[in-house]
Amino acid sequence: MTAPPVEELRREVRDAFSRRPYPGDDRITRRRPGGPDEAEEVWRLYRGAEWPQVVEAGRRRNLRDDLGSLTFDGFAYYLPAFLELALDADRRFDLDETLASYLWSFPEDVSARLGPAEKRAVVGVLEFLADEFDRRGYVQNNARAALEHYWALFTDEELGR
Repeated sequence: MTAPPVEELRREVRDAFSRRPYPGDDRITRRRPGGPDEAEEVWRLYRGAEWPQVVEAGRRRNLRDDLGSLTFDGFAYYLPAFLELALDADRRFDLDETLASYLWSFPEDVSARLGPAEKRAVVGVLEFLADEFDRRGYVQNNARAALEHYWALFTDEELGR
């Protein structure tokens, strides 16, 4: 299946996630308060930030390593930022490969926190990434694996179509 044009996907992501509430400062990362660990640093960067602000931050620095420090609630909240960044096809795909791998590795944990339109947006971006990874000749296509093993299996009803 071929993904829709990029700007249509961007609109779909923004619309789908526009009403998602911020989960609260204590629910965004797997941190130990006061600890010098990576999750504490990620918490400082993301605390109180709306997901559109994270899009701008992601255009200045690679957010790939941040994903592992986010809780599933934090990941679900910031997911539209990661999806939108993944649509910047002229960038390196470091974040995108990690994002696809995360969506492949923890599909139930992520999808349980998403509504139908949000799931549909994830599927659309994964389709875009799978096509891009194939076009670029990637040997391993985590986006296609995520689709084939989980995300493409939703019914139209589950995706709100």
